[in-house]
Amino acid sequence: MFPFTRTSEKTAQRLAFIFFFTTLGLGLWLAATWLYIRHLTLVLPMPEVPKPVVYQPAPIEKVSPLLLQYRLDLPGRGEVFPAMQAAAASDYWPISILTISNAAERPVLQVVSAEIPGWSRPFQQSIVIGPQQTLGLKISPELLPKANNVAEIEHATLKLQVTDESGATMFAQQRPVLIHSGSDLYWGKQFANAQVVARWVTPHDSAVLQLVADARRFVPKGRLPGYNANGQSESSVAKQVTRQADAIFKALQRSGFSYVSSIYTFGGFTDVAQRIRLPRETLTLSTANCMDVSVAFASAIENVGMKPVIVILPGHAFTGVRLGADSSAILYLDLTVLPGGSFRQAQARAQEWLKKTPPEQVLTADIASARRMGLYPLASSPSNESVPAGRDVAGRDAPKSSEARSR
Repeated sequence: MFPFTRTSEKTAQRLAFIFFFTTLGLGLWLAATWLYIRHLTLVLPMPEVPKPVVYQPAPIEKVSPLLLQYRLDLPGRGEVFPAMQAAAASDYWPISILTISNAAERPVLQVVSAEIPGWSRPFQQSIVIGPQQTLGLKISPELLPKANNVAEIEHATLKLQVTDESGATMFAQQRPVLIHSGSDLYWGKQFANAQVVARWVTPHDSAVLQLVADARRFVPKGRLPGYNANGQSESSVAKQVTRQADAIFKALQRSGFSYVSSIYTFGGFTDVAQRIRLPRETLTLSTANCMDVSVAFASAIENVGMKPVIVILPGHAFTGVRLGADSSAILYLDLTVLPGGSFRQAQARAQEWLKKTPPEQVLTADIASARRMGLYPLASSPSNESVPAGRDVAGRDAPKSSEARSR
C-alpha cells in the first residue's frame, strides 16, 4: 500500500509535466500556424486618409527695370489705311511693333495694352520673355467702323502701356498716327496689293442695286440670269453674258458719266496710294476716273452672280467679266469711253491697252479669287441712303415708262 502510493504520485507528476509541455507546444504551434496563414492571405491594413496639402505661392521675384529694354516703332510712319487693316495684304505693316529685351536670368511676364482713343478697340496681350531673350510684338488695335467713313486724313494718338505681373507700369508711350480715308488704297511696291481693290467692289450697296434695276430695261424680258445656262452651250452662255454686260454698260451710259481725276491722297505715300471712290459715291455723282467706274461696273456684275475682273496697268485700269462660270475667256471693257462711246468701242479700247502693254505689267484682280482669300467688300456708311424711287443712279428724275407716258 505504501510503496504503491509513492509510485502513483511520481507517475502523476510526470504526466502533469508532460501535459503542461504538450499544451504549451500545441499553443505555440497553433500561434505559428495562424501567423503563417495570416501572412499568406495578405490582409492589408486600411490606408490612412492623406491630410490636405496647402500650397503656398512662391514669392514673386520682380525683375529689375534696369534689366528690361523697350523700343516702340511705327513701321508705316504712323499712317493707318483702314481698308488695308483687315485685308491681310502682302505689302502692308502693323500699326506698331514693340520690342522688349530681357537681360535678366529669369523669365518675365509683361502685359501689353494699346489703343487709339476714339478710333480703335482696346488691345491687350500677355507675353513671357525668357532669360536673355528679345521679342517683337506686332500691335494693331482693331479699328472702329467709323474709321471706314473718314473723308480726309485724321490725326490721332496711339497710346501704349506695359505692366508687370503685379500691375506696375514698366513702360508707357504715346505716338501720333494718321488715319487715312476709308477710300484710300495702298498699292504697295510694284502693285503687290492689287487684289485688295476687290474690297471696293460692293455688290449689295443700294446704289448698285438701283444700277442693276436700271440695266433690266436693256435686256429681253428684263432678265439678268447671270451664268444660269439651262442646258445652253458655252457659246450661248458667252452671248448671254455679253448681253448682260451690255445692259449694265447702257445703264451707266444713261446716267451721263463724266471723267474726273480723284486719285490724290495725303500723307507720305502719295506715289503708291490712291483714292478710289466707292460705287455709291460714283453712281450718285456720275463722275469717275477709270478705277472708280471699273469697280462700279464690277459691283453690278457680281451682284447678278457673274465673275468680274479689274485689270490694272501703269497709269490706267479697266474691267471685264468671265464669259462662263468656269471659263478662262474674259470680255474686257474700257469704260472711259463713257458717256459718248459705244459698247463695241469699250471692247476695242480695252484690247488696244492689252496689245500695247507688256504682259508683265498687266495685273488682273480676279474678284472671285479675292473673295476666297477673305477680301470682302468694305462696310457701307451708316449714312448711305437708298436712291429714292423715281430717281436714276445719278440722282436725277428717271424718265417715265412708255406705259406711264401714254396715260
